[in-house]
Amino acid sequence: VIRSGRSVPRLLRTMASPSTGGASRTAIAWSCVSRDGTILAEAGEDDGKGKVIRTARRISMMAPTCGWEKCWTLKDAPFRGLKLHQVEIDEDSEKTVVWSFSCVYNKKSIGEDCAKAFLSKLLAITEPLRLCPWWLEGGTLAAQPSFAPTLKQQLETWDEYDAKLFAMNQQVEETKQIMADNIESMFKRGERLEDLKDEAQELSQMSRVFKKNARKVKRVKAWANAKYGVMIGTAVTGAAAVVIVPPLIALL
Repeated sequence: VIRSGRSVPRLLRTMASPSTGGASRTAIAWSCVSRDGTILAEAGEDDGKGKVIRTARRISMMAPTCGWEKCWTLKDAPFRGLKLHQVEIDEDSEKTVVWSFSCVYNKKSIGEDCAKAFLSKLLAITEPLRLCPWWLEGGTLAAQPSFAPTLKQQLETWDEYDAKLFAMNQQVEETKQIMADNIESMFKRGERLEDLKDEAQELSQMSRVFKKNARKVKRVKAWANAKYGVMIGTAVTGAAAVVIVPPLIALL
């Protein structure tokens, strides 16, 4: 069923109540993966009162924004809807694809951060799958046979411990990436440092040549000053002889 360009969850519509006959047993009651509003795979069960189904339909129909989409009503409490988007651009066709990862979680069982961690993990584990033709071009529930069992297993076992473990793994991966970037930058700076080292050596050599030439010029200038002083002294002596000697001769 397609409405307003987005597929409405179909699997939950056929599952009016959980197998236990009571409330949904899992903290994540329902989840799905969509491409451009078309649900490719989903898994979950209702609480027996239609709360999960209504919340799932509501969150799946919300248009994508630059942040997280959220929805909840007092009528369907304690269930809340959450959605994460990933925008990708095909380099060949330059086509933009919007991937959506949605879930309905029980607020009494887990917090919003735990639900966000669940969707972030879905984003990570589906990264290689999103290159498959039936993911890129398939219609409603095209990936249901292949991915729904994995999705069902994830939502049935997800809890606060898994969320913390995933967050820790994410931090480790981010730290590893930062370290790799730092090492690459160090190598780049190393090449630049080698260039600077060569330039510094050239400047040092030029400085030595300049000092050597400066000392040479200084010696030449000193020698010229010495010769000039001798010439001045000779001239003064000669002049004094011209002035003083004749009277002395006259006196004699």
